[in-house]
Amino acid sequence: MRLRRVLTRSAVSGAVLFSGVAALSAAGTPGATAVPAADHGVLRAALPEGAIQHVIVIDLENESFGSTFGPASPATYLNQTLVPQGELIQNYYGTGHVSLDNYIAQVSGQAPNPLSSSDCASVVGGVLNGQFADMTPGTLDPNQGTYPGQVDGTGCVYPSAVSTIGDQLTAGAEDGGHRPVWRGYAEDMGNTPARDLGTADPLGGTDCAHPVVGGVDPTNGATAADQYATRHNPFVYFHSVIDNSASCNAHVVPLGTVTVGAGGAPDTFSGHLAEDLAHEWTTPRFAFITPNLCNDGHDATCHGVNTEGGKTGGLVGADLWLKHWMPLILGSPAYQNGHTLVVVTFDEGNPVSDTTSCCNEQPGPAQALPGISPLLGAFGITPAGPGTGGGQVGAVLLNPRYIVAGTDNTTGSYNHYSALRSYEDLLGLRRGGADGLGHLGFAAQAGLVPFGPDVFNKAVSDH
Repeated sequence: MRLRRVLTRSAVSGAVLFSGVAALSAAGTPGATAVPAADHGVLRAALPEGAIQHVIVIDLENESFGSTFGPASPATYLNQTLVPQGELIQNYYGTGHVSLDNYIAQVSGQAPNPLSSSDCASVVGGVLNGQFADMTPGTLDPNQGTYPGQVDGTGCVYPSAVSTIGDQLTAGAEDGGHRPVWRGYAEDMGNTPARDLGTADPLGGTDCAHPVVGGVDPTNGATAADQYATRHNPFVYFHSVIDNSASCNAHVVPLGTVTVGAGGAPDTFSGHLAEDLAHEWTTPRFAFITPNLCNDGHDATCHGVNTEGGKTGGLVGADLWLKHWMPLILGSPAYQNGHTLVVVTFDEGNPVSDTTSCCNEQPGPAQALPGISPLLGAFGITPAGPGTGGGQVGAVLLNPRYIVAGTDNTTGSYNHYSALRSYEDLLGLRRGGADGLGHLGFAAQAGLVPFGPDVFNKAVSDH
């Protein structure tokens, strides 16, 4: 009965304020009211703490909402199988361009800066050169009212004082010493150890793979044997993670592999994700999954092969990855019992044609237009639009207990910052952060609305 009371209360209390700012008008999100918590009236996601015990985020690449979910989309599994099982949030937006800044935003709330919004790369003589550069100066901006949790300067590897949601979750002890409470799973990481670096993992590949700070990143382009990209693995861009090698090796791991069943036989899996999802007690509280450059849809033609052994990437390749990996995730005990929220989304929309935003997205101190990547300018490309964000990408959310299957959500508007705020709320993170109430960076932005009853819309009598 507790959930029914919470949803009813939140549905009729749209005037609840966050830090004196009217939440709905500030966020431009009609109908997306969330639950006011007892701690200082802060706006929280619309489920009681403990209802969701695990969050799994799957990030795909570089597609606009219309391309992915429109009638001509080649992503047939996503649209015909996953969307009917979950909820399509139409008005979900990236926060920057081109890629890395969106990944960083989802785990830390840090805004784009000129180098993070260029994938830590520069163009010299028409050649793209990968970098792995520290933030400079990387000091906390003095205007925390305007820039909550933001650090000044430019660069990609954030100082140790900047936390991720992983750091928030490991502030206490690990879950009974069984498995890490959070994990980043990166497909192909360490397939070629000399390319990716990292520490050898007993299940194959390498852990915590990243270039030497200040060094060149050789993973900007895929190879036939290794389609891992450091820039799609956000946790390795934080000294708070990589400076403790043992912890990083335990938390940032290769995804594993799937062997597609022949002649109707079931798929078989090996590696960390399959092992971790086998039991609820081994399932991380927060999991961030990044397929390789073929399977996340980044490369139109794969340097290696896609999940079914072909060379087609783009939305077709991403859809094939979902077709084979999502049954493992949705069949896991932690999902089946209703304790897991699964989010499938894209880092950004088309960086040339869509630089729009939602949710009163604020620019960071180093970049006035977060939707305009300096990398495009280096190639003579001028993006269209206002330059305020990463464009409309959409998101599919799945949970069998709190989400009505087949929901088409056109009411709420969310972005990577409000998603991070929602994950923090759902996982019970209520202290620390930029606001002292558990929200990192721009996830602490005044008036930002987390996932409300428009998202968690399933009528229940008692949970």
